[in-house]
Amino acid sequence: MTFSPIRVLTAFAALSVAACNLAPKFTKPAPKLPVEFKTQGPWGIAKPRDDESRGDWWRLFGDARLSSLMAEAEKGSPTLELARQRVLEARATARANRAGLFPAMNLSGNAQRDRASGAMAFQFAGGRSRTTLFSGLDFSYELDFWGRNKNTAAAGLARAEAADAALQNARLGLLSELAMNYYALRAQDAQIALLRRTVAVRQRTVEMARKRFEQGDIAQIDVAQAETDLAETQAEAIGLERERGELEHAIALLLGRVPSDLTLAATPISGTPPSLPKSVPSTLLERRPDIAAAERQMQAANAEIGVAKAAFYPSITLGLSGGMQTSFIEKIADAKSRVWGLGPAGLDWPLLNGGAVKANAVAAQARYEQSAASYRLTVLTAMREAEDALTGLSVLKRQSAAQDVTVASATRALELAQKRYDSGLVAYYEVLDAQRTLLRAERESTRLRGELFVATTLLVKALGGGW
Repeated sequence: MTFSPIRVLTAFAALSVAACNLAPKFTKPAPKLPVEFKTQGPWGIAKPRDDESRGDWWRLFGDARLSSLMAEAEKGSPTLELARQRVLEARATARANRAGLFPAMNLSGNAQRDRASGAMAFQFAGGRSRTTLFSGLDFSYELDFWGRNKNTAAAGLARAEAADAALQNARLGLLSELAMNYYALRAQDAQIALLRRTVAVRQRTVEMARKRFEQGDIAQIDVAQAETDLAETQAEAIGLERERGELEHAIALLLGRVPSDLTLAATPISGTPPSLPKSVPSTLLERRPDIAAAERQMQAANAEIGVAKAAFYPSITLGLSGGMQTSFIEKIADAKSRVWGLGPAGLDWPLLNGGAVKANAVAAQARYEQSAASYRLTVLTAMREAEDALTGLSVLKRQSAAQDVTVASATRALELAQKRYDSGLVAYYEVLDAQRTLLRAERESTRLRGELFVATTLLVKALGGGW
């Protein structure tokens, strides 16, 4: 049988493929999960996956301007661009980590002109000059008996997947924050519009009070009270404009714009947010990108335990070289010019290093335990956020319905107070008190409507975006 260095290298590679793996078997922690959320159902089981597209969830709100802002944010946000580049970095690192699983090959070539000494004992052809031309390929391969390279590659792949999940989490966080700021802005527009309408009513009231005072129908104190109420309402309306400006600036930052480059026309909030389906908590483990990222970080840490343990054992590297060597350029392709060599074979075994290898293994195990604790905390946090969002949405719906009744009652009370005042039965302060009560009720109703939209967005975020 003809000896073949390629066959030798292939045989050793086959042995390394069947080598042992010192990384512990990865087992995903199973945090105790409730059968269903505390908030009343009905519940349905969803089957999403963290790597599947969830669609444009914000389109359920039926707001074309919001959809336009979302598209702009996805293109221009520095936050998302940072996360995208981290994904590219992690994927490139994962590919580099896989390189250790395969033989390395280097192409080399050189040309040399030298002269040997003619005054050396046992020197053949001493004192003569010669030319040496060489071209060849060098192969090297580390036998992965202990799974070091395999676990390094597995850790790199898991971290790349974690980076991708982190990108999805950043996207979900950015877009949900944009939606919440947008609806807070629209709620602020509704508050400002309400106060401006109230200011117009107060101005007419002041004008009427002045005329009635001139006619002797009312006292001057009634005029002063009306003027005071008008000034207070105008001041409140001006104060809301500052808060609106801050919300608009926050939206500009999320879009990747400077604040002076964004002006959103006032659009008071109206209608009701979309109704969202419910899902059992276990589906969050498939849906939420932050949980997916935490799980894959844990997988990477588990594989790195195997890398650390492999350092207890020797690493063996095989070498194989071959090529053409001659002194004559015209004979570079002749069969007689062929050269090859098997080796050098390298062996590296740390026997005494002050306990560094053992310490690294303990550190790798500790990093895994940290990632496992982080995973459990992420799951528990997801449960809390979902409960908070569901509870908040349920309470806000009931509170908003009750507030609508309050507005209706306050409106009726103002009508009665105005009639009693016109009939001379009560002083003007009773009308002012009824007006203030109605304004507070209407402002609270507007605030709750905005909170409903924000709470709906929070629920979308808690469920991982889409369903």
